[in-house]
Amino acid sequence: MAGGRLDSSARCGVRQTVLALRVILAGVFLYSGLIKASASAQFAIALAPFTFVPETWIRPLSILLPLCEIAGGLLILVSPTKHTGAGLILVLSLLFAMVLSWALANGIVVSCSCFGRDDQPSAMKMMLALGRDLCLAGLALVVILERTLARRSGVRRLGDAFPL
Repeated sequence: MAGGRLDSSARCGVRQTVLALRVILAGVFLYSGLIKASASAQFAIALAPFTFVPETWIRPLSILLPLCEIAGGLLILVSPTKHTGAGLILVLSLLFAMVLSWALANGIVVSCSCFGRDDQPSAMKMMLALGRDLCLAGLALVVILERTLARRSGVRRLGDAFPL
C-alpha cells in the first residue's frame, strides 16, 4: 500500500471477490425469480397467509416480486448497473426478512416459497430462510460498499475488512 492506495494486485483481489459475490447473488435471484415467475399462481397462494397484504394485492405481488428478483439478478451482473442491482437485491432481501420475521412473531408458519414450494412448512425452515435473507442482504451490501471497503486503511484484501 503506497500513499493510502491499494496496490494493483490488492485491487484485483477486491474486484475478483466482488465479481464472485455478484455472480452468486445473480444466480440466487435469477433462479428464485424464474421459479416464482413460472408458477405465479402457486406463489400467490404462498402469499395469502400474510394477512397484512390486502387480498387485491396478492396477484400483482405474485407477478411483481419475481420480476424484481429477475431484474436484480440481471442488473448486478452488468458492471454499469451493479450497484443498482445490488441495491434492489438488498431491498428485496430485507423485505423478505421483515415479512418472515413478522410471520414468525405472529405465529404464522408457512412455506416461504423462496425456491419453489416447500413440502412441509416449519418455523425452523422459516428461521433458516430469514438467516439466508440476512446473509444475502449482507453480500449485496458488500457489493454496494466495494470502494469504501477497499479504501479502508490497511485493507489489502476484502477479507481483511472483516477480521474474524
